[in-house]
Amino acid sequence: MRARPSLRRAAGAVAVVLVAVVVGLALGGALSGGGDGDGARVQGGDLAALAHAAPAAGGSTDFSPGAARSDPARGVAIVARGRSSSVAVYARPGGPQLRRVQRRTVDGARLPVVFSVLERRGGWLKVELPVRPNKGRGWVRARDVRLARTPYRIEIRLRDHRLVVFAHDRPALRAPIAVGRAVSPTPTGRYFVADLLRPPNPTGFYGPYALGLSAYSPVYTRFAGGDGQVGIHGTNTPRVLGSDVSHGCIRVSNATVTRLATLVPLGTPVRIRT
Repeated sequence: MRARPSLRRAAGAVAVVLVAVVVGLALGGALSGGGDGDGARVQGGDLAALAHAAPAAGGSTDFSPGAARSDPARGVAIVARGRSSSVAVYARPGGPQLRRVQRRTVDGARLPVVFSVLERRGGWLKVELPVRPNKGRGWVRARDVRLARTPYRIEIRLRDHRLVVFAHDRPALRAPIAVGRAVSPTPTGRYFVADLLRPPNPTGFYGPYALGLSAYSPVYTRFAGGDGQVGIHGTNTPRVLGSDVSHGCIRVSNATVTRLATLVPLGTPVRIRT
C-alpha cells in the first residue's frame, strides 16, 4: 500500500452543498470494492486508496427554511445535516440515547453528518444512519439538524446489472454496472449516499469519483484497514460492466460516475435489489 498523501480539497464547492462526508473512508472506513477477479491490481485490496482522495461537491442540496416540506407524490426525499460536531441518536422520541454520530475533521476539512429522514413526529425525526449495522435507524431531535429535500433516488438492480436514477419518480439516467461476486455480494436493501470522494487519479481503478453509501459489506467487517463500506465508483476496466466481479461495490463507467457526482446530493436514497 502506498503512503497516504494529504487530503486535497475539491475546488468549486457550492456553499449549500454538503461538503462530501468522508466518514468511514478517510478515517479508516474504506469502501470494499477492489482487488476483484478481473485481474486489475488495487492498492490496499479495496478502496483504501480513496483514504487520500479529496472531498468533492456533489449535486445541490437546498437547506433554506421551508425546503424540507415533503412531497411524496413527486418522489421527494428528506435529508438531514447535523448542526454541530455530533448528533445524538435515540431509541425513540424522548427515549434513551443509543449513540452519538460524530462529525470528523480530516486534514482540516470539516465533515458534516448526514441522515436520510423517514418520519417526523413533533420535534423528532426518524432517520437512517450512515454507520453499521446495515439499515440502522434511530431518532434525532429536529432542532439538532437542518433539513433539505432531494427529488432524486437511485435504484440498483443486481440481476440486471443496471443502475437507474429517478428524478421526481421519472427515469433520468440509466447505466450498466458491475456488482459483487457470490462470495462477496452487494448488500440489498434501502440505503443512501453518505460520501462523495474524488480519487487522486481520475483515470485509475476507481475513476474520477466514488460515492460512499450507508451500506456495509455482509462479509467484510474489516477489510484492508477499512470497515467494508460499499460504494458506487468508476472504473478503468469498463469491459467488466455487466458482470459480478467486485468485493461488494458497484462499478459504473467514468462518464456515469461523473454524472452521478454532479447530479445527486448526499442523502439521496439508494435502493439495492436483486
